[in-house]
Amino acid sequence: MDAFLQSLHSLVVEHRLLVCAILAVITLLEALMLVGVLIPIMAVMLTAGALIATGSLHPVEVIVWCSVGAALGDAISYLMGRHMGAWAVRHPVLAKHRRTVARARLYTRRYGVLALAVARYLGPLRPFVPMAAGMTRMRDWTFHAANTVTAPVWVITVLAPGYLAARHLGYWKPDPVLLTAVIVGVLLLVATVALVRRPKAQPSKA
Repeated sequence: MDAFLQSLHSLVVEHRLLVCAILAVITLLEALMLVGVLIPIMAVMLTAGALIATGSLHPVEVIVWCSVGAALGDAISYLMGRHMGAWAVRHPVLAKHRRTVARARLYTRRYGVLALAVARYLGPLRPFVPMAAGMTRMRDWTFHAANTVTAPVWVITVLAPGYLAARHLGYWKPDPVLLTAVIVGVLLLVATVALVRRPKAQPSKA
């Protein structure tokens, strides 16, 4: 088992750009409405921060890839909201989330650009705010400027706790077995949470 984990760790180190690309996809999906609430992004980013501290991943590569993913995800949600407009709240897919969408719209109207920055840390409300910005017709340049600036700020702040913990806790050493076990554990956690949170099919009415 140790040999397998060490081989897997070596694979991660040798293909760190692929790992960064996977992180980018995760941050993109986390920014999308409905999909985003299924992803325990903090667990993923804490692990990425720890891997940066131990030298397994390069900080600049992780920050750039994750920032691009987060910004693209928000941009997609914004464009969806702009295309759908107010009709979005009546869409069957969003039927169970009308209150959340209404809160996101109110939040966006009240706080504007600040809402985009703060919403990145607001859990379930987070993926709906960019869509609400599109629904409320926030100017394109305003949204994209705020999105471009706030994405890397968010990435750095959510990577920091894992990085600092790995730097200052003695048992966090660049040990191949430990690092790979953490990666595998987080991936299993992500898959498990996604399955648990997956909405159950409604029984069809006769």
